[in-house]
Amino acid sequence: MGQLALETPDRAHEVKLREVVPATDDRPRVAPFEHSPLPVEPPPDRKRVRPHRRRAWLFLFALIAAVTAWWVSGYLFAYTDDAYLTSDVVSITPEVSGPIKAVDVSDNQWVKREDTLFTIDPVPFQLAVEQARADEARAQAQLSVDQAVVETRQVEKDWADDAARLAATNLRRDAPLGQSGWISQQALDRTWTTQEESAAQQHAAEANLQKANDMRRMDQVAVASAHAARLLAEWRLSRTHVLASVDGYATDLAVQPGDMVSPNKPAIAIVDGNAWRVVANYKEYYVRHLSPGHTAWVWLDSNPWHLYRARIQGLAHAITRHQGNEALVPYVSPTVNWIRLQRRIPVRFTLLESPSKVQLVMGADARVLVIY
Repeated sequence: MGQLALETPDRAHEVKLREVVPATDDRPRVAPFEHSPLPVEPPPDRKRVRPHRRRAWLFLFALIAAVTAWWVSGYLFAYTDDAYLTSDVVSITPEVSGPIKAVDVSDNQWVKREDTLFTIDPVPFQLAVEQARADEARAQAQLSVDQAVVETRQVEKDWADDAARLAATNLRRDAPLGQSGWISQQALDRTWTTQEESAAQQHAAEANLQKANDMRRMDQVAVASAHAARLLAEWRLSRTHVLASVDGYATDLAVQPGDMVSPNKPAIAIVDGNAWRVVANYKEYYVRHLSPGHTAWVWLDSNPWHLYRARIQGLAHAITRHQGNEALVPYVSPTVNWIRLQRRIPVRFTLLESPSKVQLVMGADARVLVIY
């Protein structure tokens, strides 16, 4: 008994198992249990709460850092991808009406100023020029006739003036003689009659001269009008050759020989090749840092992987807040996909260096970075 009391608990347990299971039993014996202590786990609340709290604090710090970096960046640089490349589109409208005889350019062709774009049939205008020249020559001939009539009327008036002066002299001489009885009353009456007829002929000659001068002035106006009509006809004839007004690309060419053109409808559009610029819509927040002359860097999506230097040409000082009224003042939409955005102000940039004109596409997207 003393020996059993000194045995370990595991040994005593094994002895009890041996007493329970008979020795003659052929069943497989159960191996004695070995003592293996259970692992000690921390409380579940400590294991899960601390990592979640740590992640929450890290997220909060990251958010604060991002907001701070964004706020500070507004004082260092201004970036926007709401920008595009643009130029001036010049509408070529013929100044006379008529069918097109020949088209001298092709679609998207580079043209220079004063190059012929297309020609309107000149035959009707040539006939109008001939008619105007004939009218001018006729008016000039009539003016020569009027000049001869004026000269004749002037001679008649001079003769009438001389006759009137002679009759007046005779009357002044015969009047005292008639009163003193040196000449008969009949002779005095003839002198009075001659003087009155001479005065009447003088007034008639003066009226005829005035009429001839008026006719000459009227025909001089007719000559000037015929001359202006001839010049207009010649000008209209010269406008049958429609010329390019700027250097650029003939875009979306749709006219063909035989098409009727008129002064109230543009026929060809030319993208001005010397007016390329970038328009960037910056948030109101950045406008206070931007000023004309500031250097910027432009990324063109039509020619990527290269930055081009640009300079701020100016800021728009007016935008319309109502869509549809942007005829003279630009409108910048404050919403994108139903999201309300901060108002944006157009800023125009002039490219100081740019790719080849072949690689410039009006309307292409751009990205602009301005470092203060």
